[in-house]
Amino acid sequence: MSIMCESSVYLLKDGQRTLVMAEAVKVLVSGATVTCIDTLGERKVLERAELVEANLLRHEILLRSRED
Repeated sequence: MSIMCESSVYLLKDGQRTLVMAEAVKVLVSGATVTCIDTLGERKVLERAELVEANLLRHEILLRSRED
């Protein structure tokens, strides 16, 4: 049995929550770089970001813009 588990990825910056990717299947964190990948292999790379929360029951991933 195969179940698709896409999640919406949001970026929190200056108190605003913005949708980054609607159906991400993979989120990779490497230092201050977060890469989101969807079912078709499309990628969005966010520099200076960090993972805040992964709510798998709600299928939501929340990132925050890092201020260095």
